[in-house]
Amino acid sequence: MPESIQKNRHFAFIGSAGIPNRYGGFESFLENCAPQIAQMGHTVYVTCDKGLYESHDPLFNGVNRLFIPVRSNGASSVLHDLLAFFRVLFLADRIVVLGVSGAPWFGLWRILCDLLGKRLIVNIDGVEWRRDKFSPRRKMLLRIFDFLAQRFSHVVVYDNAALVEFVIPSARNKSVEIAYSGDHVIRNETSGMRPGRALTICRIEPENNIDLLIEGFLASDLQSYTIVGNWNNSPYGQKLRERFQSSPRLALSDPIYDAHRLAELRSECSVYLHGHAVGGTNPSLVEMLFYDCELFCFDCAFNRSTAGGTANYFKTSAELAARLNLLSKPSKDPDPLRASLREKYTSSAIARAYVDAAG
Repeated sequence: MPESIQKNRHFAFIGSAGIPNRYGGFESFLENCAPQIAQMGHTVYVTCDKGLYESHDPLFNGVNRLFIPVRSNGASSVLHDLLAFFRVLFLADRIVVLGVSGAPWFGLWRILCDLLGKRLIVNIDGVEWRRDKFSPRRKMLLRIFDFLAQRFSHVVVYDNAALVEFVIPSARNKSVEIAYSGDHVIRNETSGMRPGRALTICRIEPENNIDLLIEGFLASDLQSYTIVGNWNNSPYGQKLRERFQSSPRLALSDPIYDAHRLAELRSECSVYLHGHAVGGTNPSLVEMLFYDCELFCFDCAFNRSTAGGTANYFKTSAELAARLNLLSKPSKDPDPLRASLREKYTSSAIARAYVDAAG
């Protein structure tokens, strides 16, 4: 057993919106893996965006929650992360920063961590500077943030093998690949798979190719398509919803965080459409590997690294429609390749990998 697992450490995770999940991938990771780290005998702190939670209970499944009174997303995330760091500095000896919003402070943080004998770990997320939703100026700023975070951290975590090319040369020898877990999903055995029903659960952003998915579905023979996401958070989402909300085959739903309702939707769909083009290993795709529906993924290195040969791949709406129309009746026999991937994406394995990486 690695020495890092035998010792009691004090871990702090900052940079997310908090737990339980009210936002996205980092939050899903923390909701399921932070309690696993606590169960190993470590003390775990997670900073939370105070404004997102009605209840400010300090404990969640054995994890200590610390509330920061500044928004965790957008421009204010730079200040949020600064406040979060100093909130945990004297509580934790292993500080894990999720994302690079706090990068302007990383030089200072590294000095303080070295002086106090602490370790600074950063998860660089999914190459944020490549996202279409950002202006050229914002992309350049995020690229600088990414460089600073990698340069000054003790350990760099990337979540997908295809992201290794974006790790700066000076950080290669201190980097490690750690994905996300998916075994926390609930399989609703009372809801059987329904042929012709498609599903997508994601943030409504241009690089997730929602318009491509909708157009491909509408050109196919499938009967219904439910998309769960934050439609009202951007002009892109608002315009798409306005354009397609009257289609009788589409159900454009606001975010759903109830695990049982999500399990019902996932268990009933016969097809899951995943349009993410950037972002490394997307937790929403990992979670769907624990269901038996057909997976259709936008063809990029990140998705192929995550789902491998268990998914169908497409580049255009026409190609998606054609592949959907060729879809045969889903097999009731378990897919041995998908079963092997499920063993890779367990919360216990991911939690242990973070503990080992932190040293």
